[in-house]
Amino acid sequence: MDTLRTLEPMHRVCQVSNLWHWRLAPDSEGILLRRSRWLEIYGWAISAAAVCYAVYGLFRESGSGNGDGEEADKDSETIITSIGHTVDFIQLVGMRVAHIAALLEALWQRQAQRDFYAELGEIDGLLARDLGVDVEGGRLRMRSRTSRQAMWTLTGYAFSQGLILVAKLMGPGNSFPLYWVCYLLPLLVSGLRYFQIFTTVQIVRQRLDVLLLALRHLQLQQKPRKGGEENQCGMELERELEMELEQAAMQRLVGVRVAYQRIWALVALLNRCFGFSMLFLVGNDFLAITSNCYWMFLNFRQSAASPFDILQIVASAVWSAPHLGNVLVLSLLCDRTAQCATCLALSLHQVGVDLRNESHNALVGFDLPQHDLHLILSLSRLKITQFSLQLLHQRLHFSASGFFNVDCTLLYTIVGATTTYLIILIQFHMSEGTRSAG
Repeated sequence: MDTLRTLEPMHRVCQVSNLWHWRLAPDSEGILLRRSRWLEIYGWAISAAAVCYAVYGLFRESGSGNGDGEEADKDSETIITSIGHTVDFIQLVGMRVAHIAALLEALWQRQAQRDFYAELGEIDGLLARDLGVDVEGGRLRMRSRTSRQAMWTLTGYAFSQGLILVAKLMGPGNSFPLYWVCYLLPLLVSGLRYFQIFTTVQIVRQRLDVLLLALRHLQLQQKPRKGGEENQCGMELERELEMELEQAAMQRLVGVRVAYQRIWALVALLNRCFGFSMLFLVGNDFLAITSNCYWMFLNFRQSAASPFDILQIVASAVWSAPHLGNVLVLSLLCDRTAQCATCLALSLHQVGVDLRNESHNALVGFDLPQHDLHLILSLSRLKITQFSLQLLHQRLHFSASGFFNVDCTLLYTIVGATTTYLIILIQFHMSEGTRSAG
């Protein structure tokens, strides 16, 4: 079972959602990716329809907004309602733009997606051949974990959207269900794009954990031998056995280095596949969180503490929960995966090395004279330090098309920006209220 077969259900759903444009062809060794012109035509058609519908919605809302503004001038009681419509419109536009960005990137970077899984197959073969990793068992665990995560994600989306729909249906007016239907489809496709990103990052994290475990269990230090001349034959056999073990350990360490280099290139492919989507999805989440927080403030300020008002506030908070959860999971997952490179560098210094051993020095690229032990010691330490520096400088990072890195610092940035814009919006609202009262 290869990785494509493991993730086949997700890819089938992504084909329907226009996020995967390769035909999955079963083969004796797994699943092969074949080009499908029908899926590409379907992708371009859906993308063009999404763009046209988004542009049509912009012009329709701008045309109806003038009439709403004139009615709002006549009746001051409709100010909060007008702000609510504006907040809903902003969220709808942001969601449509993020949806279109995900569709276009999936089309444009379809070759990078194929290259990603091709590179992943080679890395799995390297891990199984040089490190003796049970790749099949890891894939089965990944399949069950992905299924559980998909169920929990779908449950969360269903709960949040169902609660906001019930809360709005209990209020006056019946225009929200139509808005909810227009908002739901881009939301689900964007959520599926997020799930694609989560699964891909977890694939990288799983391979890095395998390298970290192999490096921590690696031991190149030659154990001291005891015995006299009467056990010379036994000592020779023991020495041959130790040399075989050392050679196997050397091959494992070289395999770790080669595998990390391939995983570093794999992360670059991941950034190509999903960087544009991450930029617009995170931007849309920031917009939705800020708008919902402002709307909850207005509802809390104008509410009469009735059960219906409390339900509206709770529904708005739950509605923004998927956006907040996506940003939180993405930031933490990318940050923990990137930190694995630092853990690998730190674990390298815990590997015991026999500096008198010629093969160990060959690991770091030196052919040293055995009579100068001090030179062997200094140069071997220098090259092992360079290996550690290579891990530290070739750090894994997940980037949103180069605009910002996706890690835990992104959470601080979003919280700070949301707080700043909320303060500005609240100040403008209070100044408008004071001006109207005066």
